[in-house]
Amino acid sequence: MRQWLLALALAATAGIAAADTGKQPAISAASVRDDTFPTAEARYPGGVVARGHVEYANYVGYRPLQLDLYLHADRAKAAPRPLVIWVHGGGWSRGDARQSGAFSDWPSVLAMLAARGYVVASVDYRLDSEARFPAQVQDVKAAVRFLRSKATDYGIDPRRVYLWGGSAGGHLAGLATVTCGVAAFDPPASTGRLPGSQAKLARPLPQSDCVQGAALWYGVFDFALGGADPGSALTAKTLTALLGCDPTACADKLAAASPITYVKRETPPLLLIAGTADHEVSYHQSEAMAAKVKAADGSVDLQLIAGSDHGFIGKTPADTRRDSLSALDRTLAFFDKLAKR
Repeated sequence: MRQWLLALALAATAGIAAADTGKQPAISAASVRDDTFPTAEARYPGGVVARGHVEYANYVGYRPLQLDLYLHADRAKAAPRPLVIWVHGGGWSRGDARQSGAFSDWPSVLAMLAARGYVVASVDYRLDSEARFPAQVQDVKAAVRFLRSKATDYGIDPRRVYLWGGSAGGHLAGLATVTCGVAAFDPPASTGRLPGSQAKLARPLPQSDCVQGAALWYGVFDFALGGADPGSALTAKTLTALLGCDPTACADKLAAASPITYVKRETPPLLLIAGTADHEVSYHQSEAMAAKVKAADGSVDLQLIAGSDHGFIGKTPADTRRDSLSALDRTLAFFDKLAKR
């Protein structure tokens, strides 16, 4: 036994000695924040490759912000493609970039959209337990800027960038769409004193945060309107967690957080889809937003799905499937129409 242990120790020592004689690790002149972990790619039909956990911002005091990216294998040789950015729901307090409603495999849906001729990104953002509003919409805008800054690498046409979101993500995508160039929602600058690239990444990139259209599913557009049902997602508790104030005492913040406040004639084209039986976010939210856009002579398409609840959940599994696929088909057609302009 002693001989076996001695042999094992000698072998381990020899392995260490061999490693010591190998290539020495590279050392930079300053602290390094760039992610150098080997890039893993998942392959989908249509020449689509997906990269998970791509960092798009890194603010002092917060976790790194990441997105999933659905690219094309031929991007180095093909013409630039329009970009669609998905913003997930979850009441601003939960959820992630890889889920939506009753869709069993949301990444495969995003990959399918990419296969139609798009670059697609799906973003995670700071939730209300991590940071108060407007952090969430600042993160969406940071992702837009980051992806534009990588347009050449990712094969993106920076002139055709569209947002897509559901529920809380519909609110954030809508707010980011109607607040092009609004300084109050610029990504934050770093207030820390860390050396190296981390502070640089935290500064707003110079690229535009403006987008050219958005598809918004069962979103919140006017916080003052509230919800029509007791089970509404727009409870005082939810709004307090998001805004950091009692909604009955901060009407200014309710207005500032409402996309409907910023609608103007130049608002990019919008597609609004909601179910008429939604118990969490009333479809009257989408109606009010559509009416405001029309009054401003903007472009809006309102689609109501009869009898569908939040997340396009129907009374039966068959209804849920029908309503979910109907909303998806209308959304894909909307993006195709915009992309051809």
